[in-house]
This record gives sequence, structure tokens and C-alpha cells, in this order.
Amino acid sequence: MSEKKVNKPTICLTLNQAGFTLVEIMVALAMASIIMAVVCSAYISQIRGAISQATMLDMQQTARAAMEIMENEIRTAGCDPTRKAGACILRATAAEFSFTMDLENNAGLPKPDGDTNDANEFVRYALNRDANRDGRADRVPCDLGRDTGGGLQPFAENIDALNFVYLDEDGNPLAAGFSLEQIQAVQITLVARSGEQLRGLLWAYPDTTTYFNQQGEVILPAQADTLRRLQLSATVYCRNL
Repeated sequence: MSEKKVNKPTICLTLNQAGFTLVEIMVALAMASIIMAVVCSAYISQIRGAISQATMLDMQQTARAAMEIMENEIRTAGCDPTRKAGACILRATAAEFSFTMDLENNAGLPKPDGDTNDANEFVRYALNRDANRDGRADRVPCDLGRDTGGGLQPFAENIDALNFVYLDEDGNPLAAGFSLEQIQAVQITLVARSGEQLRGLLWAYPDTTTYFNQQGEVILPAQADTLRRLQLSATVYCRNL
């Protein structure tokens, strides 16, 4: 018995082997470039925002901590519970303030002993790079200095201006030539800045702000640089004067 031969159908597929045209490639590259530019711009914007916030936060924390300590110490200026220590204000200018107080004894215990010779019973505040004593930084970096007998020590970094105004018992600014015994309150104003150099991704725009104390007097003219600055002011009533 002979086998019957079955012819199988032949299927032919025609493939389009033509690739992308040059125009299609250029359009795709242009679209990809636009998308990458948008992504990079958004990323850089986020990074700059984060760096700016971190810079401002660090500057605010440093300046506010220094201001709080200054307020607390100046509030106790002239503290003399025994009436024997002679605690008083020693120097009061627009750029410098120094005073004594009797807070503890020779053993470091919080018990006044009738003198101002113990640790931290003499305090002086001034900028550490202010040769002409005008309350403005002569050079950078310039710090707020605190002197307790061993010279000015850095107390708060990057301070561009420090200003003191002295008030009488009625809250009025004392005129030039006032006596130290007339001081009843102290207005403190300081201007802190972000640092000597900006990091590359920090938003850069010129600081054209002029800084004033609470009496409307200029304490720091516009610097026209790209540094960030923060001004803090406080009025401290000296309860021991």
C-alpha cells in the first residue's frame, strides 16, 4: 500500500527591515534631552533648597543660643546680694559691654561671698575683630567674643555687627556722656551671617539689606554680597541696677 504524500502549506512572512530614520533619532534625542533637563533642574532645585535651609537653621541656632546667654548674663549685671562686692557695670559703649557680679564663692558654689573674683563673675562682650570699636567686623571671619578674664574667646561664629543701646529708668535712650549708674536696661542687636564662603549649590542672590538697631540707627550697611544674614534684637532689663 503506497503512502499518500501531503503537501504542507508554506507561510512566508515579510519583515520590514528598515531602521529609524535620522529625523526620528534626532526627535527622540531632543525629547530625552528635554526630559533630562527638567529632571536635573528639579533635582538641583531640591538640593539648593535643602542646603539653604540647613545653612539658615545652623546660623539661627548659633545666633539665638548666643543671644539667650547674653540676655541671661546681662540681666544679672551688678548682682551684689551681700552689698560688699561692688558689682557694677564697668564699660558701656555701642560696641562693647562689660560688667561684674557676685554669684558664687571660691569653691564654685552658688553662694555670693562678697567679691567678684570668682569664675564668670566678670564678663565682657565685643567682636573679636573690631579694631576701631565701631561694632562692625573689620575682617572675616569675625566672631562674637566673650571675655571672663582671659581675653576675648569665640562665643558665636560669623557675627558681622554687634550693637548696644542703653536705656534709663523710663525706657529712653541715654544721651552721649551718660553715667554708668543711669543704665537700667540694655538693647542688644546682632547681625549673624552664614559663613565666609557659599557652597556651590546654595541659591545666590545679593544681600542689599541695611540693618538697623531698635532706635533706627544703621549698624551694618548693605554688603551687596551673596551671604545670608540674620538680625536678632532684644531688650534686657537689668534687675540689679
